[in-house]
Amino acid sequence: AEYMGNLMRKNISWVIVAVIIAGVVAEITTDEPPTSPEVCMAAVQETVSKFQDGQPEDLLRLVQNSGRFLNEVGHYESCIRNPLNKYVMVSISSSNLYVPISNFVGICGPSVCNPKDYTAILEKNRDQIEKFYSSIMHMNLTNFLVFDAYVPIELSPTFDTLTWITMYMVILLIGASAGGLLFRIVRSSKSDQPAAGSTKNERSESDSSAEPRGSLLQAIVACFDPIRNLKKLNPEESGRGDPNLSPFNAVRFFMIFWVILGHEIMGVIGLASNAHEVPHFLSNPSSAWLYGGVLAIDVFFYLSGFFFIYIFFKKFQNKSFGIKDYFLSLIHRLIRILPTYIVVLLVHWKLLSFIRDGPLWNKLETMKNTNCGYFAVVDLLFLNNLLVPFAMIDCISWGWYLACDMQIFLVMILVSVVVLKKKLLGKSLIWILLIVSIVYTYNLAYSFGFSALGSMAPEYYPKYYVSPLTRVPPYLFGMLVGLWYIEEKGKLTKFFANSRLLKVLASLFGLFTMYSLVVIVKPLIQDSKAFTQVQNALYLSVGRTLFVAGLTLFMMPSFVGCPVFRGLFRNRFFEVTGKLSFTTYMVHLVVTLFNVFGTKHSLFLSYEGAIHESISTTVISYLVGLLLYVFVEQPFVNLEQVLFQTRRRPLKSGVSQSEAPKEKEH
Repeated sequence: AEYMGNLMRKNISWVIVAVIIAGVVAEITTDEPPTSPEVCMAAVQETVSKFQDGQPEDLLRLVQNSGRFLNEVGHYESCIRNPLNKYVMVSISSSNLYVPISNFVGICGPSVCNPKDYTAILEKNRDQIEKFYSSIMHMNLTNFLVFDAYVPIELSPTFDTLTWITMYMVILLIGASAGGLLFRIVRSSKSDQPAAGSTKNERSESDSSAEPRGSLLQAIVACFDPIRNLKKLNPEESGRGDPNLSPFNAVRFFMIFWVILGHEIMGVIGLASNAHEVPHFLSNPSSAWLYGGVLAIDVFFYLSGFFFIYIFFKKFQNKSFGIKDYFLSLIHRLIRILPTYIVVLLVHWKLLSFIRDGPLWNKLETMKNTNCGYFAVVDLLFLNNLLVPFAMIDCISWGWYLACDMQIFLVMILVSVVVLKKKLLGKSLIWILLIVSIVYTYNLAYSFGFSALGSMAPEYYPKYYVSPLTRVPPYLFGMLVGLWYIEEKGKLTKFFANSRLLKVLASLFGLFTMYSLVVIVKPLIQDSKAFTQVQNALYLSVGRTLFVAGLTLFMMPSFVGCPVFRGLFRNRFFEVTGKLSFTTYMVHLVVTLFNVFGTKHSLFLSYEGAIHESISTTVISYLVGLLLYVFVEQPFVNLEQVLFQTRRRPLKSGVSQSEAPKEKEH
């Protein structure tokens, strides 16, 4: 790579580069079985001979369609269109999961050359390659490198039993939605026929009801009505709730974009054709916003804690909470999450394989088939953050957030019961848990020497990054803010009512706090020893809580009902995207991986490109999230309401579902 780089820097012509690549291919040894390497070598020699005789077209075509440096795929489609060519992807990776080596190059060679012909030369020069990688990685990589080669166009997914099940599941969901839509049409046509003794106004009021009427079966079918589910996105239809809290929908939108931006960059880093610029890219002070993206996840934990305690108190403040309520809360959460989770996992694993191809696609397919085969069930049991030691071997790697949130939720229900019965004791318990978790995180980060920017140490991911013990502080802080909002809302409003300056100062100080926690790591980006270990541990343990505390101050004008602040962040767009935040989060990395690994050209890493790709990924993710919401998430939420209401009070024909008691759900 260094030799080729020097040649290009000296502006050597394409012809010289072609001769070099042809010479490399011609080094294939004849120690292998006598068929393939000899035939391949003869084809290469024939191409070189034509070049020497003044016929350079064949050689130049092969070179022009090949990747010239590491992580370049060349011109994949142009190569495979010619029957005399064969496109082979050659890769070098590490057998050690914690050593980030994943290089490749696409070679457009003669059609008689097979993948093993290309790996032969890598094996022949293993010692030199291992020395090169050991020097740039500053570690001994002897016997750690894995050489591989494959023909992308010859690899095709197979239909197994689970693929058929996934396909039938999707067809069943579409069919159920079609049935719900048909039921709506039939019901609408019947309602157009005037009933005896009914007036026009009565018929109009009857027709305006969006909820289904009739038997239990009809109510179940109507749960999948896509028009009804689409209307649920309308705040006027589903209820707006507390207007002071609606700006949190804008927070969700911006935090999701921040997460997508980070994943977009991290997805390209290992595949970028300008891999030699990655160290400079990551050491740029602007990368503070990339490293700070982990704080966006802490905001979601904070929001989970806030709305959990808020809704819990609204529901159980005037009635007792028993074992039955505990299990009903768990069932409600599973119905809310699992159907979407299962659909995303299976479609990502089994169906997307058939609608994309490309030189890099097999890397993703191999990874999915291996990882999902081992950990799909673990993911769906919400245990992947405890049992999967590294994100790169997980099936739905971003599902760790759901697992972590579920585990925290199961414990915090019990804590909330204590708060409900003994408020002072419960609050004290939350404060104690918050302090203990921060101290635990500090000791963990200090003991293992974790950097504030993250670490490739084997202990970092399972013990710190995805552990509920280290992720719980923002959740607990959100619960405290939620309790404070419930109890002190009136006093808070009076305190800020006559002082616009206090509102502005609180919001600005909160914004400054969040900004400071993002940019404070800039010295560490340029010098890994800029922070002492105490400073690293303090940032990793306290930084998350301080960030969401800054967000709380920033949102203070909204808490007290500031019309200017509410008018800025409370609008239909954010209210709709807020309801799509769960499904959008579930599909955003599927969209990212689909775009990155499905590309047929070399990837280039830059901030401008990452921002543009993140915007398009965000738009596509919300559109796909909308489909998931309409066809999967909301139908099962409707189904839960129908079934549980039916258990309490059977539905009677002609009784409107809207007349049954309802409970608002955030």
